[in-house]
Amino acid sequence: MMNLTDIVEEDLVDMCEEGSLLDQPAVRLPLIVIYLFVFSVCLLGNIFTIVVIVLHPTMRTGTNYFLANLALADLLVAAFCILQNMVHIVGFDHGNWTLGEAMCYIYVFMLHFIPCLSVGILVCVSIEKYLVFMHPFSAWTQQILRRRVRFMMTLVTWALSIASNIPYAVNTRLYRFSETAAACGRTDTLRVWVTVSFVLWYILPLAVLALMYTNIGMMLWRSGSCVITVTRPSSDSQNSVPVGGTWQMSNGRTAVYKQDSLLQVPDDPQVKKRQRDLTESRRKVQYSPPALRYIDSATPAWVVRLLIVLVASFAILTLPHHARLLHTMWSTTPQCNNDWSILLQPLSYIFLFLSSTINPILYAFLSKRFREAASDIFYCKKGFLWHLNRTRSRTRTIVSDLPEDSRGPNPQSVTIRLNRLR
Repeated sequence: MMNLTDIVEEDLVDMCEEGSLLDQPAVRLPLIVIYLFVFSVCLLGNIFTIVVIVLHPTMRTGTNYFLANLALADLLVAAFCILQNMVHIVGFDHGNWTLGEAMCYIYVFMLHFIPCLSVGILVCVSIEKYLVFMHPFSAWTQQILRRRVRFMMTLVTWALSIASNIPYAVNTRLYRFSETAAACGRTDTLRVWVTVSFVLWYILPLAVLALMYTNIGMMLWRSGSCVITVTRPSSDSQNSVPVGGTWQMSNGRTAVYKQDSLLQVPDDPQVKKRQRDLTESRRKVQYSPPALRYIDSATPAWVVRLLIVLVASFAILTLPHHARLLHTMWSTTPQCNNDWSILLQPLSYIFLFLSSTINPILYAFLSKRFREAASDIFYCKKGFLWHLNRTRSRTRTIVSDLPEDSRGPNPQSVTIRLNRLR
């Protein structure tokens, strides 16, 4: 005698025999176009990002070192994930896998490895910025700013990401139904590891990032400075007004920074004693206020804004993939392929790939320095080539500055001018 569950399952099987919605041309062709567009932008954008960071001297900073690693990880998505996922889901009828067994293992591994590596790199660059902003004079900050420490942080991130995703490669299977039909997938034994990986590589990193950027934002807000406007005196007032700058504070006052004094609030007698104390300390130790050192020309504002947008875009675009993966692993209800819910599978993957595609676009819109460096490289500007040549040596001698009679092999009492190349 059949129970109600058997009747429901039999009816569900009858409905699913009509085929998959992803095999319909009206659904398949638009998805293929979207996949190809995402692949093109991801490949070209991340290659160009790496080229700009590597070639342009002004882009060789600690932050951009981590962002170059992030671009490299995104480039692996274009090489091993996007087109393979397109072929797997909408390339052939019934999800037939035609790329071979080796590519099946690489494809499944990369799908889980790249999101872990990306969030790990974002944590590294955020830790660096957090220490620079919150503890600029600590020993930890001085250590993390070293090139060797950055390299070790990146190496450990890559190693941990690879090690934590080895179970996916081990449990990947290529199921062959015939000589021309096969499917690439994971075993059901990974449901616990998928949950653990979601907590370790999504929930915890984003919680740490949110805490760090909240503290940085509160520090910037309390400091009361978003932009430092450097004021240059005119020729008429050069003798009466010293060169310096103004600093708009959160309490509405304007602090004036002069070359012959530290910060001072105009027309406020209460700060005279503090100003004298700071002046005395400046005579003993060369001191510069952290707000003026690390908030120079509004640079930290756009750096923090860029990193926050990168983290937010990663969290939003990768969440559908994690949610669908958890539901697939833990759900016991069969899913019918001719139902509209089957579209959640390709759409979640497209959002996942967009998280690797959107980063170069964010750099172009939010970083003026990146736009300028990209323009120098794209148009092969003379100044860019000059920057490349001058980075090879820090000091050079201008022979044309020497007098004509002193250019011989044995010049007598020659005065040589050295131009420091910054």
